[in-house]
Amino acid sequence: MITAIDRVGIAVKDLESALKVYVEKMGFEVDKIYVNEVEGVRTAVIRSGECVIELIQPVSDDSPVARFIEKRGEGINYVSLRVDNLEEALKEFRERGLKVVRETPTSIEGRKYSFLHPRDTFGVLFEITE
Repeated sequence: MITAIDRVGIAVKDLESALKVYVEKMGFEVDKIYVNEVEGVRTAVIRSGECVIELIQPVSDDSPVARFIEKRGEGINYVSLRVDNLEEALKEFRERGLKVVRETPTSIEGRKYSFLHPRDTFGVLFEITE
């Protein structure tokens, strides 16, 4: 069912400051930067080899990422797991007793995804993506 770790999302207060570290000091390359209005964030997708990271800056104080930073500080917000069939995987997770945060997956920038509730996964928010 799970085929790979797709990417890791890192919540940051200031996207430009984060990019200076990840690009200039660590050698990542910027793939794209976009605003995800559904999540209320500005996102930079960065890559190095097969490693993909999303740096996520809240653009509104009431976005889930803004609440995450307020509660836990900057850092890893989620781990994205790739599956072959999102709907089937979510159904299977539900049948195994895991809570799916979004019953209807979100689609943005060509990606379709949902989340598993971190209470069921030892505090880790898993994004499930196809």
